[in-house]
Amino acid sequence: MDGSGDQVEAASRRRFGKRARVIGGGAAVVALALAAGMVIADDGPAGIAAPYGCGAGGVHSTASSPAPDRPAPDGAADFDGDGHPDLALGSMGDVPGGYGGGSVAVAYGAGDGTGIARCQYLTQDDPGIPGANRDEAFFGSDVVARDLDGDGYTDLAASVFDWKPSVIIMWGSEGGLSRGVRVPGTDGSHVAWGDDPLLDEQLVGGDFDGDGHPDLIFGLGSGKGLLKGPFERDGTPAGTGPVPAPRRPAPHVRHANYDDLLAGDLDGDGIDDLVSFHDADTGPEVPWRDRTQPVSYLRGGRDGFTQPRDTRLPDAGEGAIGDVDGDGVDDLVLSPRGGDASRSSVTVVYGTQDGPRARRTTTVDRDTPGVPGAEPQDEDAVLTSLATGDVNGDGYADVVAGAPRWDVYGEPGPEEVLFLAGGPDGLSGEGARLFDGDDLGAAPGGDANFGAAVGLTDLDGDGHADLVVTAPGSDTVDGVAYLLPGTANGPATQGVTRLSGDAFDDTEGLGLLMGGGEVAL
Repeated sequence: MDGSGDQVEAASRRRFGKRARVIGGGAAVVALALAAGMVIADDGPAGIAAPYGCGAGGVHSTASSPAPDRPAPDGAADFDGDGHPDLALGSMGDVPGGYGGGSVAVAYGAGDGTGIARCQYLTQDDPGIPGANRDEAFFGSDVVARDLDGDGYTDLAASVFDWKPSVIIMWGSEGGLSRGVRVPGTDGSHVAWGDDPLLDEQLVGGDFDGDGHPDLIFGLGSGKGLLKGPFERDGTPAGTGPVPAPRRPAPHVRHANYDDLLAGDLDGDGIDDLVSFHDADTGPEVPWRDRTQPVSYLRGGRDGFTQPRDTRLPDAGEGAIGDVDGDGVDDLVLSPRGGDASRSSVTVVYGTQDGPRARRTTTVDRDTPGVPGAEPQDEDAVLTSLATGDVNGDGYADVVAGAPRWDVYGEPGPEEVLFLAGGPDGLSGEGARLFDGDDLGAAPGGDANFGAAVGLTDLDGDGHADLVVTAPGSDTVDGVAYLLPGTANGPATQGVTRLSGDAFDDTEGLGLLMGGGEVAL
Protein backbone atom coordinates (compact mmCIF):
# COMPACT_ATOMS: atom_id res chain seq x y z
CA MET A 1 0.00 0.00 0.00
CA ASP A 2 1.39 3.41 -0.87
CA GLY A 3 1.64 6.44 1.38
CA SER A 4 -1.75 7.85 0.45
CA GLY A 5 -3.38 4.71 1.81
CA ASP A 6 -1.53 5.10 5.09
CA GLN A 7 -2.77 8.67 5.41
CA VAL A 8 -6.38 7.73 4.72
CA GLU A 9 -6.22 4.89 7.22
CA ALA A 10 -4.85 7.23 9.86
CA ALA A 11 -7.57 9.76 9.06
CA SER A 12 -10.26 7.10 9.29
CA ARG A 13 -9.00 6.04 12.70
CA ARG A 14 -9.09 9.60 13.96
CA ARG A 15 -12.66 10.00 12.71
CA PHE A 16 -14.15 6.70 13.71
CA GLY A 17 -11.68 4.97 16.03
CA LYS A 18 -13.81 5.19 19.20
CA ARG A 19 -17.04 4.02 17.59
CA ALA A 20 -18.32 0.70 18.49
CA ARG A 21 -21.75 0.23 19.45
CA VAL A 22 -22.83 -0.98 18.70
CA ILE A 23 -23.06 -0.64 17.45
CA GLY A 24 -26.44 -2.09 19.21
CA GLY A 25 -26.62 -1.17 19.01
CA GLY A 26 -26.98 -4.27 17.74
CA ALA A 27 -24.28 -5.01 15.42
CA ALA A 28 -23.77 -13.12 12.61
CA VAL A 29 -25.19 -14.26 9.29
CA VAL A 30 -26.33 -17.52 7.53
CA ALA A 31 -27.89 -18.39 4.16
CA LEU A 32 -28.37 -21.10 1.54
CA ALA A 33 -25.14 -22.55 0.12
CA LEU A 34 -24.57 -20.55 -3.05
CA ALA A 35 -21.28 -20.18 -4.86
CA ALA A 36 -19.33 -16.95 -4.60
CA GLY A 37 -20.24 -14.46 -7.28
CA MET A 38 -23.77 -15.75 -7.89
CA VAL A 39 -26.56 -13.18 -7.69
CA ILE A 40 -29.71 -13.69 -5.62
CA ALA A 41 -32.93 -12.93 -7.47
CA ASP A 42 -35.08 -10.24 -5.90
CA ASP A 43 -37.82 -7.82 -6.90
CA GLY A 44 -35.25 -5.20 -7.94
CA PRO A 45 -33.10 -4.86 -11.04
CA ALA A 46 -29.87 -6.08 -9.42
CA GLY A 47 -29.02 -8.36 -6.53
CA ILE A 48 -26.12 -8.46 -4.12
CA ALA A 49 -23.49 -11.17 -4.58
CA ALA A 50 -24.76 -14.12 -2.56
CA PRO A 51 -23.26 -15.49 0.66
CA TYR A 52 -20.58 -18.10 0.03
CA GLY A 53 -18.36 -20.56 1.81
CA CYS A 54 -15.91 -18.53 3.86
CA GLY A 55 -12.36 -18.30 2.51
CA ALA A 56 -10.00 -21.18 3.23
CA GLY A 57 -8.30 -20.68 6.56
CA GLY A 58 -10.41 -17.61 7.28
CA VAL A 59 -12.55 -19.28 9.94
CA HIS A 60 -11.07 -21.25 12.82
CA SER A 61 -13.11 -22.64 15.70
CA THR A 62 -12.00 -24.51 18.81
CA ALA A 63 -15.54 -25.66 19.64
CA SER A 64 -15.46 -29.24 20.90
CA SER A 65 -19.03 -30.30 20.09
CA PRO A 66 -22.03 -28.89 18.21
CA ALA A 67 -24.73 -27.05 20.11
CA PRO A 68 -28.37 -28.00 19.46
CA ASP A 69 -30.31 -25.82 17.03
CA ARG A 70 -32.57 -23.28 18.72
CA PRO A 71 -34.68 -20.43 17.34
CA ALA A 72 -32.97 -17.06 17.05
CA PRO A 73 -33.39 -14.98 20.23
CA ASP A 74 -35.75 -12.02 20.05
CA GLY A 75 -34.01 -8.95 18.71
CA ALA A 76 -31.05 -10.81 17.19
CA ALA A 77 -30.15 -10.07 13.58
CA ASP A 78 -31.30 -12.84 11.23
CA PHE A 79 -30.84 -11.64 7.65
CA ASP A 80 -32.00 -14.90 6.02
CA GLY A 81 -34.71 -15.86 8.54
CA ASP A 82 -33.28 -19.33 9.20
CA GLY A 83 -33.41 -18.94 12.99
CA HIS A 84 -29.64 -18.57 13.43
CA PRO A 85 -28.41 -15.11 14.51
CA ASP A 86 -26.08 -13.28 12.12
CA LEU A 87 -23.69 -10.34 12.43
CA ALA A 88 -22.27 -7.60 10.21
CA LEU A 89 -18.90 -5.90 10.70
CA GLY A 90 -18.20 -2.47 9.23
CA SER A 91 -14.61 -2.22 8.06
CA MET A 92 -13.85 1.33 6.83
CA GLY A 93 -10.75 -0.09 5.18
CA ASP A 94 -9.51 0.15 1.60
CA VAL A 95 -11.37 -1.40 -1.33
CA PRO A 96 -10.41 -1.75 -4.97
CA GLY A 97 -10.56 1.76 -6.37
CA GLY A 98 -10.94 3.52 -3.04
CA TYR A 99 -8.66 4.26 -0.09
CA GLY A 100 -10.95 4.25 2.91
CA GLY A 101 -13.83 3.27 0.63
CA GLY A 102 -15.27 0.98 3.26
CA SER A 103 -16.94 -2.41 3.19
CA VAL A 104 -19.16 -4.65 5.29
CA ALA A 105 -18.25 -8.23 6.24
CA VAL A 106 -21.33 -10.33 7.00
CA ALA A 107 -21.03 -13.62 8.90
CA TYR A 108 -24.01 -16.01 8.78
CA GLY A 109 -24.47 -18.03 11.97
CA ALA A 110 -24.55 -21.81 11.92
CA GLY A 111 -26.38 -22.44 15.20
CA ASP A 112 -23.32 -24.50 16.18
CA GLY A 113 -21.89 -22.68 19.19
CA THR A 114 -20.24 -19.56 17.83
CA GLY A 115 -19.77 -21.26 14.46
CA ILE A 116 -20.17 -19.43 11.16
CA ALA A 117 -21.85 -21.07 8.15
CA ARG A 118 -21.04 -18.64 5.36
CA CYS A 119 -19.65 -15.23 4.60
CA GLN A 120 -20.58 -12.22 2.48
CA TYR A 121 -18.38 -9.27 1.52
CA LEU A 122 -20.21 -6.07 0.51
CA THR A 123 -18.79 -2.98 -1.20
CA GLN A 124 -20.28 -0.30 -3.40
CA ASP A 125 -18.81 -1.97 -6.46
CA ASP A 126 -21.36 -4.75 -5.96
CA PRO A 127 -24.02 -4.28 -8.70
CA GLY A 128 -26.77 -4.61 -6.09
CA ILE A 129 -25.51 -1.72 -3.92
CA PRO A 130 -25.93 1.93 -4.97
CA GLY A 131 -22.82 3.93 -5.83
CA ALA A 132 -19.29 2.80 -6.60
CA ASN A 133 -16.06 2.41 -4.64
CA ARG A 134 -14.26 5.70 -4.13
CA ASP A 135 -11.77 7.28 -1.75
CA GLU A 136 -12.98 8.07 1.78
CA ALA A 137 -16.58 7.01 1.24
CA PHE A 138 -16.36 4.97 4.49
CA PHE A 139 -19.25 2.75 3.43
CA GLY A 140 -20.42 0.78 6.48
CA SER A 141 -18.75 2.91 9.15
CA ASP A 142 -22.14 2.73 10.92
CA VAL A 143 -24.29 -0.38 10.47
CA VAL A 144 -27.76 -1.00 11.96
CA ALA A 145 -29.64 -4.32 11.84
CA ARG A 146 -33.46 -4.03 12.01
CA ASP A 147 -36.49 -5.38 10.12
CA LEU A 148 -37.11 -2.05 8.43
CA ASP A 149 -39.89 -3.13 6.04
CA GLY A 150 -41.75 -5.51 8.35
CA ASP A 151 -41.40 -8.64 6.19
CA GLY A 152 -39.89 -10.80 8.94
CA TYR A 153 -36.29 -10.64 7.69
CA THR A 154 -33.68 -8.44 9.35
CA ASP A 155 -32.36 -5.73 7.04
CA LEU A 156 -29.03 -3.89 7.23
CA ALA A 157 -28.74 -0.09 7.06
CA ALA A 158 -25.28 1.40 6.48
CA SER A 159 -24.00 4.96 6.37
CA VAL A 160 -21.89 6.15 3.45
CA PHE A 161 -20.08 9.38 2.60
CA ASP A 162 -19.95 9.27 -1.21
CA TRP A 163 -20.38 12.90 -2.29
CA LYS A 164 -22.65 13.57 0.68
CA PRO A 165 -23.67 11.60 3.78
CA SER A 166 -26.51 9.17 3.10
CA VAL A 167 -27.98 5.81 4.11
CA ILE A 168 -28.11 2.57 2.12
CA ILE A 169 -30.48 -0.25 3.13
CA MET A 170 -29.74 -3.84 2.12
CA TRP A 171 -32.86 -5.98 2.33
CA GLY A 172 -32.94 -9.34 4.09
CA SER A 173 -34.46 -12.33 2.31
CA GLU A 174 -34.53 -16.12 2.39
CA GLY A 175 -31.17 -16.06 0.63
CA GLY A 176 -29.62 -13.42 2.90
CA LEU A 177 -28.96 -9.73 2.17
CA SER A 178 -30.17 -9.44 -1.38
CA ARG A 179 -30.47 -5.89 -2.76
CA GLY A 180 -29.51 -2.39 -1.70
CA VAL A 181 -31.34 0.92 -2.07
CA ARG A 182 -30.38 4.44 -1.06
CA VAL A 183 -32.81 6.16 1.30
CA PRO A 184 -34.00 9.25 -0.62
CA GLY A 185 -33.87 12.77 0.78
CA THR A 186 -31.66 12.21 3.83
CA ASP A 187 -30.37 15.35 5.47
CA GLY A 188 -27.19 16.03 7.42
CA SER A 189 -26.86 17.25 10.97
CA HIS A 190 -27.41 20.89 11.87
CA VAL A 191 -25.81 21.68 15.22
CA ALA A 192 -24.89 25.34 15.58
CA TRP A 193 -21.99 24.58 17.90
CA GLY A 194 -20.95 21.48 15.95
CA ASP A 195 -17.57 21.29 14.25
CA ASP A 196 -17.96 20.16 10.62
CA PRO A 197 -20.94 17.80 11.17
CA LEU A 198 -20.82 16.79 7.50
CA LEU A 199 -17.78 14.62 8.23
CA ASP A 200 -19.13 13.19 11.47
CA GLU A 201 -22.63 12.00 10.56
CA GLN A 202 -23.99 9.14 12.67
CA LEU A 203 -26.65 6.47 12.12
CA VAL A 204 -28.69 4.71 14.82
CA GLY A 205 -31.84 2.61 14.90
CA GLY A 206 -34.73 2.34 17.37
CA ASP A 207 -38.47 2.93 17.82
CA PHE A 208 -38.47 6.60 18.68
CA ASP A 209 -42.21 7.29 18.19
CA GLY A 210 -43.60 4.17 19.86
CA ASP A 211 -45.55 2.86 16.86
CA GLY A 212 -43.88 -0.56 16.91
CA HIS A 213 -41.88 0.01 13.70
CA PRO A 214 -38.10 0.47 13.75
CA ASP A 215 -36.92 3.96 12.77
CA LEU A 216 -33.54 5.38 11.79
CA ILE A 217 -31.91 8.65 12.85
CA PHE A 218 -29.48 10.30 10.48
CA GLY A 219 -29.24 14.05 11.02
CA LEU A 220 -28.97 15.50 14.51
CA GLY A 221 -30.66 18.90 14.54
CA SER A 222 -32.31 18.27 11.17
CA GLY A 223 -35.99 18.85 10.45
CA LYS A 224 -36.13 15.42 8.85
CA GLY A 225 -33.41 13.56 10.72
CA LEU A 226 -35.91 10.98 12.01
CA LEU A 227 -36.63 8.45 9.25
CA LYS A 228 -39.78 6.61 10.30
CA GLY A 229 -40.50 2.98 9.60
CA PRO A 230 -41.78 0.94 7.95
CA PHE A 231 -39.69 1.65 4.85
CA GLU A 232 -40.84 0.99 1.29
CA ARG A 233 -38.72 -1.31 -0.88
CA ASP A 234 -37.34 1.73 -2.72
CA GLY A 235 -36.00 3.04 0.60
CA THR A 236 -38.67 5.66 1.19
CA PRO A 237 -39.54 6.00 4.90
CA ALA A 238 -43.14 6.10 6.10
CA GLY A 239 -42.45 9.67 7.14
CA THR A 240 -39.84 11.97 8.60
CA GLY A 241 -39.62 14.04 11.74
CA PRO A 242 -37.31 16.56 13.41
CA VAL A 243 -34.45 15.61 15.72
CA PRO A 244 -33.58 18.55 17.98
CA ALA A 245 -29.98 19.66 18.22
CA PRO A 246 -28.61 19.24 21.74
CA ARG A 247 -28.20 22.38 23.78
CA ARG A 248 -24.72 23.84 23.96
CA PRO A 249 -23.12 21.88 26.82
CA ALA A 250 -21.46 24.89 28.42
CA PRO A 251 -20.92 28.56 27.55
CA HIS A 252 -17.19 28.05 27.04
CA VAL A 253 -17.71 25.21 24.52
CA ARG A 254 -17.65 26.98 21.18
CA HIS A 255 -17.25 23.92 18.95
CA ALA A 256 -17.42 20.16 19.41
CA ASN A 257 -17.00 17.16 17.19
CA TYR A 258 -20.12 15.01 16.92
CA ASP A 259 -18.95 11.53 17.89
CA ASP A 260 -21.72 9.00 18.44
CA LEU A 261 -25.41 8.17 18.96
CA LEU A 262 -27.09 5.61 21.22
CA ALA A 263 -30.72 4.49 21.40
CA GLY A 264 -32.58 2.82 24.26
CA ASP A 265 -35.57 3.14 26.58
CA LEU A 266 -34.09 5.08 29.50
CA ASP A 267 -37.44 6.03 31.07
CA GLY A 268 -39.33 2.73 30.73
CA ASP A 269 -42.20 4.08 28.64
CA GLY A 270 -41.68 1.62 25.77
CA ILE A 271 -40.29 4.29 23.43
CA ASP A 272 -36.61 4.64 22.63
CA ASP A 273 -34.67 7.73 23.67
CA LEU A 274 -31.55 9.22 22.07
CA VAL A 275 -28.14 9.91 23.62
CA SER A 276 -25.47 11.84 21.71
CA PHE A 277 -21.74 12.20 22.40
CA HIS A 278 -19.49 15.13 21.54
CA ASP A 279 -15.80 16.00 21.87
CA ALA A 280 -15.25 19.67 22.61
CA ASP A 281 -12.61 21.54 20.63
CA THR A 282 -10.20 22.10 23.50
CA GLY A 283 -7.03 21.70 21.44
CA PRO A 284 -4.65 18.80 20.88
CA GLU A 285 -2.42 19.54 23.86
CA VAL A 286 -5.12 19.39 26.53
CA PRO A 287 -4.40 16.66 29.13
CA TRP A 288 -6.73 13.67 29.11
CA ARG A 289 -8.29 14.58 32.45
CA ASP A 290 -9.16 18.08 31.22
CA ARG A 291 -10.89 17.09 27.99
CA THR A 292 -14.54 18.11 27.68
CA GLN A 293 -16.67 15.34 26.12
CA PRO A 294 -20.32 16.28 26.77
CA VAL A 295 -23.23 13.81 26.60
CA SER A 296 -26.76 14.93 25.68
CA TYR A 297 -30.17 13.26 26.18
CA LEU A 298 -33.30 13.52 24.02
CA ARG A 299 -36.48 11.83 25.23
CA GLY A 300 -38.43 9.99 22.53
CA GLY A 301 -42.24 10.19 22.41
CA ARG A 302 -45.30 9.76 20.23
CA ASP A 303 -45.33 13.50 19.59
CA GLY A 304 -41.60 13.78 18.93
CA PHE A 305 -38.44 14.37 20.92
CA THR A 306 -38.19 16.58 23.98
CA GLN A 307 -35.14 17.83 25.92
CA PRO A 308 -35.64 17.58 29.70
CA ARG A 309 -33.89 20.59 31.20
CA ASP A 310 -33.05 18.87 34.46
CA THR A 311 -31.09 15.98 32.88
CA ARG A 312 -27.35 16.44 33.20
CA LEU A 313 -25.06 13.56 32.33
CA PRO A 314 -21.35 13.07 33.05
CA ASP A 315 -18.82 13.69 30.30
CA ALA A 316 -17.98 10.45 28.51
CA GLY A 317 -16.17 9.19 25.45
CA GLU A 318 -18.30 6.11 24.77
CA GLY A 319 -21.52 4.48 25.90
CA ALA A 320 -23.98 1.59 25.73
CA ILE A 321 -27.51 1.00 26.99
CA GLY A 322 -28.90 -2.00 28.89
CA ASP A 323 -30.82 -2.91 32.05
CA VAL A 324 -27.96 -3.81 34.40
CA ASP A 325 -30.09 -3.81 37.58
CA GLY A 326 -33.10 -5.66 36.15
CA ASP A 327 -35.73 -3.09 37.16
CA GLY A 328 -37.30 -2.99 33.69
CA VAL A 329 -35.79 0.39 32.76
CA ASP A 330 -32.67 0.63 30.60
CA ASP A 331 -29.54 2.16 32.12
CA LEU A 332 -26.87 4.30 30.48
CA VAL A 333 -23.37 2.80 30.68
CA LEU A 334 -20.52 5.25 30.08
CA SER A 335 -16.75 5.34 29.74
CA PRO A 336 -16.25 8.61 31.65
CA ARG A 337 -13.83 11.33 30.70
CA GLY A 338 -12.27 14.21 32.59
CA GLY A 339 -12.08 15.04 36.27
CA ASP A 340 -11.06 12.20 38.57
CA ALA A 341 -12.26 9.38 36.29
CA SER A 342 -9.76 6.61 35.70
CA ARG A 343 -9.00 5.50 32.15
CA SER A 344 -10.40 2.03 32.78
CA SER A 345 -13.56 2.97 34.69
CA VAL A 346 -17.17 2.29 33.74
CA THR A 347 -19.99 4.45 35.11
CA VAL A 348 -23.67 3.46 35.09
CA VAL A 349 -26.27 6.22 35.15
CA TYR A 350 -29.42 4.34 36.14
CA GLY A 351 -32.61 4.89 34.20
CA THR A 352 -35.79 6.00 35.95
CA GLN A 353 -39.33 6.90 34.89
CA ASP A 354 -37.98 10.44 34.54
CA GLY A 355 -35.04 9.32 32.40
CA PRO A 356 -31.38 8.85 33.36
CA ARG A 357 -30.46 10.62 36.57
CA ALA A 358 -26.82 11.43 37.35
CA ARG A 359 -27.61 11.53 41.09
CA ARG A 360 -27.85 7.71 41.03
CA THR A 361 -24.69 6.24 39.55
CA THR A 362 -22.21 3.42 40.06
CA THR A 363 -18.57 3.58 38.95
CA VAL A 364 -16.46 0.43 38.66
CA ASP A 365 -12.71 0.56 38.01
CA ARG A 366 -9.56 -1.48 38.67
CA ASP A 367 -9.72 -0.51 42.38
CA THR A 368 -13.19 -2.04 42.75
CA PRO A 369 -13.06 -5.37 44.66
CA GLY A 370 -13.17 -8.28 42.22
CA VAL A 371 -11.97 -6.38 39.15
CA PRO A 372 -8.72 -7.92 37.84
CA GLY A 373 -5.69 -6.12 36.45
CA ALA A 374 -3.91 -2.91 37.31
CA GLU A 375 -4.86 0.59 36.24
CA PRO A 376 -3.10 1.43 32.94
CA GLN A 377 -0.52 4.16 33.38
CA ASP A 378 -0.59 5.66 29.88
CA GLU A 379 -3.18 7.61 27.95
CA ASP A 380 -3.34 5.15 25.06
CA ALA A 381 -5.07 2.48 27.19
CA VAL A 382 -8.57 3.98 27.43
CA LEU A 383 -11.91 2.15 27.23
CA THR A 384 -13.20 3.13 23.78
CA SER A 385 -15.91 0.53 23.09
CA LEU A 386 -18.83 -0.67 25.22
CA ALA A 387 -21.67 -3.16 24.83
CA THR A 388 -24.35 -4.73 27.05
CA GLY A 389 -26.08 -8.12 27.07
CA ASP A 390 -26.87 -11.00 29.42
CA VAL A 391 -23.79 -13.21 29.19
CA ASN A 392 -24.26 -15.31 32.34
CA GLY A 393 -28.00 -15.87 31.83
CA ASP A 394 -29.16 -14.42 35.15
CA GLY A 395 -31.58 -11.89 33.64
CA TYR A 396 -29.37 -8.84 34.22
CA ALA A 397 -27.48 -7.02 31.48
CA ASP A 398 -23.72 -7.39 31.75
CA VAL A 399 -21.12 -4.99 30.33
CA VAL A 400 -18.05 -5.51 28.16
CA ALA A 401 -15.55 -2.72 27.52
CA GLY A 402 -12.65 -2.71 25.06
CA ALA A 403 -9.33 -0.90 25.47
CA PRO A 404 -7.46 -1.11 22.14
CA ARG A 405 -4.40 0.94 21.31
CA TRP A 406 -6.24 2.63 18.50
CA ASP A 407 -4.09 5.73 18.18
CA VAL A 408 -1.68 5.06 15.30
CA TYR A 409 0.93 7.07 17.20
CA GLY A 410 0.21 5.40 20.55
CA GLU A 411 2.63 3.56 22.77
CA PRO A 412 2.72 -0.24 22.48
CA GLY A 413 1.17 -2.21 25.31
CA PRO A 414 -1.63 -4.61 26.30
CA GLU A 415 -4.98 -4.55 24.50
CA GLU A 416 -7.79 -5.75 26.72
CA VAL A 417 -11.53 -6.36 27.05
CA LEU A 418 -13.11 -6.11 30.50
CA PHE A 419 -16.25 -8.08 31.47
CA LEU A 420 -18.43 -6.75 34.32
CA ALA A 421 -21.57 -8.47 35.59
CA GLY A 422 -24.89 -6.79 36.29
CA GLY A 423 -27.08 -7.75 39.24
CA PRO A 424 -29.97 -6.64 41.47
CA ASP A 425 -27.82 -3.84 42.88
CA GLY A 426 -26.49 -2.83 39.48
CA LEU A 427 -22.94 -3.11 38.21
CA SER A 428 -20.19 -4.44 40.48
CA GLY A 429 -16.79 -6.12 40.38
CA GLU A 430 -18.15 -9.53 41.38
CA GLY A 431 -17.41 -12.07 38.65
CA ALA A 432 -15.38 -9.58 36.59
CA ARG A 433 -12.95 -10.97 34.04
CA LEU A 434 -10.21 -9.50 31.86
CA PHE A 435 -9.32 -10.75 28.37
CA ASP A 436 -5.97 -9.86 26.84
CA GLY A 437 -5.55 -9.93 23.08
CA ASP A 438 -2.31 -11.84 23.48
CA ASP A 439 -4.21 -14.70 25.16
CA LEU A 440 -6.38 -15.15 22.07
CA GLY A 441 -3.54 -14.95 19.57
CA ALA A 442 -3.78 -11.26 18.64
CA ALA A 443 -0.60 -9.59 17.43
CA PRO A 444 1.41 -8.54 20.49
CA GLY A 445 2.47 -5.05 21.42
CA GLY A 446 -0.69 -3.17 20.58
CA ASP A 447 -0.59 -3.65 16.80
CA ALA A 448 -3.89 -5.54 16.41
CA ASN A 449 -6.27 -2.97 18.00
CA PHE A 450 -7.94 -5.81 19.92
CA GLY A 451 -11.17 -4.46 21.44
CA ALA A 452 -11.74 -1.71 18.88
CA ALA A 453 -15.37 -2.85 18.72
CA VAL A 454 -17.26 -5.18 21.04
CA GLY A 455 -20.74 -6.65 20.88
CA LEU A 456 -22.92 -9.14 22.76
CA THR A 457 -25.47 -11.41 21.07
CA ASP A 458 -26.71 -14.95 21.67
CA LEU A 459 -25.35 -16.65 18.55
CA ASP A 460 -26.55 -20.16 19.40
CA GLY A 461 -29.74 -19.40 21.33
CA ASP A 462 -28.60 -21.01 24.59
CA GLY A 463 -29.64 -18.05 26.74
CA HIS A 464 -26.09 -16.72 27.10
CA ALA A 465 -24.96 -13.72 25.05
CA ASP A 466 -21.71 -14.42 23.22
CA LEU A 467 -18.92 -11.87 23.01
CA VAL A 468 -17.81 -10.43 19.67
CA VAL A 469 -14.43 -8.64 19.77
CA THR A 470 -12.81 -7.10 16.72
CA ALA A 471 -9.10 -6.51 16.17
CA PRO A 472 -9.01 -4.53 12.89
CA GLY A 473 -5.23 -4.71 12.58
CA SER A 474 -3.11 -2.40 10.45
CA ASP A 475 -1.04 -2.28 7.28
CA THR A 476 1.07 -5.13 8.63
CA VAL A 477 -1.41 -7.04 10.85
CA ASP A 478 -4.49 -8.79 9.44
CA GLY A 479 -7.93 -7.89 10.79
CA VAL A 480 -9.61 -10.53 12.96
CA ALA A 481 -12.92 -10.92 14.82
CA TYR A 482 -13.14 -13.25 17.83
CA LEU A 483 -16.42 -14.87 18.92
CA LEU A 484 -16.28 -16.04 22.56
CA PRO A 485 -19.11 -18.28 23.87
CA GLY A 486 -21.16 -16.95 26.75
CA THR A 487 -21.41 -19.10 29.89
CA ALA A 488 -22.72 -18.84 33.44
CA ASN A 489 -19.26 -17.56 34.39
CA GLY A 490 -19.02 -14.97 31.63
CA PRO A 491 -17.30 -15.21 28.22
CA ALA A 492 -15.24 -18.39 27.75
CA THR A 493 -11.88 -18.78 26.07
CA GLN A 494 -12.76 -22.32 24.99
CA GLY A 495 -14.83 -22.87 21.86
CA VAL A 496 -13.71 -19.53 20.38
CA THR A 497 -14.35 -18.86 16.69
CA ARG A 498 -11.74 -16.72 14.94
CA LEU A 499 -12.72 -14.88 11.74
CA SER A 500 -9.86 -13.39 9.74
CA GLY A 501 -10.17 -10.91 6.90
CA ASP A 502 -9.32 -13.67 4.42
CA ALA A 503 -12.66 -15.29 5.23
CA PHE A 504 -14.33 -12.44 3.37
CA ASP A 505 -11.82 -10.92 0.93
CA ASP A 506 -8.24 -11.81 0.06
CA THR A 507 -7.45 -8.98 -2.35
CA GLU A 508 -3.69 -8.52 -2.31
CA GLY A 509 -2.44 -5.29 -0.77
CA LEU A 510 -5.71 -4.06 0.74
CA GLY A 511 -6.26 -3.67 4.48
CA LEU A 512 -9.76 -4.85 5.39
CA LEU A 513 -9.72 -3.22 8.86
CA MET A 514 -12.43 -5.72 9.72
CA GLY A 515 -14.52 -4.38 12.56
CA GLY A 516 -12.91 -0.95 12.37
CA GLY A 517 -16.43 0.45 12.15
CA GLU A 518 -19.46 -0.71 14.09
CA VAL A 519 -20.85 -4.18 14.70
CA ALA A 520 -24.53 -4.87 13.87
CA LEU A 521 -26.08 -7.86 15.62
